[in-house]
Amino acid sequence: FQAFLQQLPEGVTVLVETGPGAQAWARQVQQRGNAVRILPAQHVGKHRSGPKNDRNDALAILRAGHDRRIASVPVKNVAALAMQALHRARQGYIRRRTALSNQMRGLLLEQGIALAKGDVAINRRIPEILEDASQPIPDPLRELIDELLAEWRQLGERISVLSGRLEAQARADQTAQRLMSVRGVGPIIATALLAKQTQPERFANARQFAAYFGLVPEQHSSGEKVRLGKMGKRGDGYIRSLAIQGAQAVLQQLRPDSEQPDDRRLLRWQQRLGRKGAAVRLANRNLRILWVLLQNEQTYHRQPTRRQEATMNN
Repeated sequence: FQAFLQQLPEGVTVLVETGPGAQAWARQVQQRGNAVRILPAQHVGKHRSGPKNDRNDALAILRAGHDRRIASVPVKNVAALAMQALHRARQGYIRRRTALSNQMRGLLLEQGIALAKGDVAINRRIPEILEDASQPIPDPLRELIDELLAEWRQLGERISVLSGRLEAQARADQTAQRLMSVRGVGPIIATALLAKQTQPERFANARQFAAYFGLVPEQHSSGEKVRLGKMGKRGDGYIRSLAIQGAQAVLQQLRPDSEQPDDRRLLRWQQRLGRKGAAVRLANRNLRILWVLLQNEQTYHRQPTRRQEATMNN
């Protein structure tokens, strides 16, 4: 690759397919003063014809580079890649911990023991069950569940450590602080957006930014008939799930007697759409607000209540 860079003429744009090493290669091309575009592998594959070899791969990348419908992947700096690694490691720990939780619940359910939902039931109830000699659980199974519980707790500690590192990075970053001024946006989703390094200027409006993360209904249209279905799974599922989780946390803290205009709006959404529907709509709205904050480098300010406005005007 270094020999290729040495022979690269000035003004030539280099196309790179996503994969291990793509970000490092793209940075090296930029350091040489050439433009570079990273193309998603799933879109490049659609332009490939014939058997898979270097020649056909290069032709597919070239065809994909001329396809204006394909958006390039941002070239990330080293700090963003390090932050992204923390998020991916944390996400992997969460998945493994969830799998262990389901495994322990299933093993106990086979013995006729059902656990309540939540981590509290696992952390407190399982040790009680294992210490209870009257429970009809074979000794080998007791030892296995005890080992799974120890691993489950260790993963919880690792998740807490990585969450603390991400929170520290969010406190030290001004852009993350501005993003966290939006209700439902905490340090995890703020740093996830920073790690993704999605340039807001790539999107014509806030609606396209929210659609980029999949918070829009699927479309099944033909001719003059426009049919919208349920929310699809396109886009970054990790950020989409974080946005929905943050929105659900906001809805859980709502007070029915609140005079805040934003709260009254959320209560109306909840009555009309249900808890899950309101969470998705709030997540979509939050992402639109985040696009404005990233575009204009602003901080979000909630709409004051009438009583607060009267106090400010006195």
